[in-house]
Amino acid sequence: MDGFELKNAIKEMLMRFHSSQLPQIIPRDIRFSEFKKVNKVIVVIGPRRAGKTFVLYQLMKELLDADHQLKDIVYLNFENERLAELKANQLNLILTAYSELYGEGKPILFLDEIQNITGWERFVRRLNDENYKVYVSGSNSKLLSREIATSLRGRDYPIQVLPFSFKEFVNLKGIALEKGWEFGPTKTKVKKAFDEYVALSGFPEIVLENKLEFIDQYFKTMLFQDIIERYGITNTDLMRLFMQFLARQYGGDYSINKFNNFAKSSSYKSSTSTIQKYSKIVEDIYFCFFLKAKQKSFKKESAYLKKEYLFDHGFINYYNTEKNAGRLLENIVAIELIRRKKTQLNYYTNGFECDFITKGNSIQVCHTINEENRRREVNGLKEAQKKFGNEPILITYDQEAEFDGIQSTPAWKWLLQEKQQTE
Repeated sequence: MDGFELKNAIKEMLMRFHSSQLPQIIPRDIRFSEFKKVNKVIVVIGPRRAGKTFVLYQLMKELLDADHQLKDIVYLNFENERLAELKANQLNLILTAYSELYGEGKPILFLDEIQNITGWERFVRRLNDENYKVYVSGSNSKLLSREIATSLRGRDYPIQVLPFSFKEFVNLKGIALEKGWEFGPTKTKVKKAFDEYVALSGFPEIVLENKLEFIDQYFKTMLFQDIIERYGITNTDLMRLFMQFLARQYGGDYSINKFNNFAKSSSYKSSTSTIQKYSKIVEDIYFCFFLKAKQKSFKKESAYLKKEYLFDHGFINYYNTEKNAGRLLENIVAIELIRRKKTQLNYYTNGFECDFITKGNSIQVCHTINEENRRREVNGLKEAQKKFGNEPILITYDQEAEFDGIQSTPAWKWLLQEKQQTE
């Protein structure tokens, strides 16, 4: 498709967008301050199907509420097959198409799944130089890394969109959290909603339709589109085996040797260098993330000791016939800590283990404290607290009691607390 055809395709897409209404949205618990004196590129990033496009619509609605018109907005989704041949040096056709439709002016640009265009950063940087307001989205965590900060030269402001938090799930269920809700009938509704949330997923479509089987479709799309096509991986079977392995090893100790031994036992050939590459890729596409252990001090991490968690517990529920309730709860807490922007997030091990270490807290997650595990769980938390000098948090599924001087908090209650309480 030549430049003329691409420009006409963009015109048609813009006219279709401007002649329609924004879809109904479920407001997400995502806010950011409007910049008054500086112009930032808003970067909306997160897993595929987590709701990034609808967050863009939410931001558009806020602009419309502030007296902008829909024709002031340019929205393009770069997963549209009509834009498949568009190159970075042709991105200016967007502005040309807009000006030919509406005359001179500076539209507000929403560029969805922009990572599909190699070299898009230069175009966006120029728009920023020319004082355009730009919002971009993508399904690749590199857009939140130092790479994007470098390529946009510090002009980016990231907004991370993950699957529904429990708080968003509760709002979707229409449960109003009035003051003192923990002591009234609302508590029963919240606990029932938590049981549903734990057994299902946080992905919006799955929650709305109550169909966990969508997870398999997401898994295949991540495998074939986000990995095989984008990264040029040729050994599809090994990558699939690796992702399935991760889906079943959630919350457990992770090592490349552990997977290589598993692959060998399954008659697959694997290597350390290959799995190092694969490990980076599955993090980049928001399938899972790895936490390193803290050992001697808060500043030092182990290069070898790691634990692995999935970005949505729906993968756990779908791919594991026998689930570990404690590790499932631990995975949900891990996602929430990422959601609360815990950039310094590790775990601690030194005889006893503490599940999570942040700058302000040592956090232990245990489904149910009993006589068999009490010493292990509480001592692991106390040892980490003493080691790092931070505040302890003990999270259980539904226990609210004191254990050796430490008060436990039910997960359904902790997940609804203000974010500042785990800074």
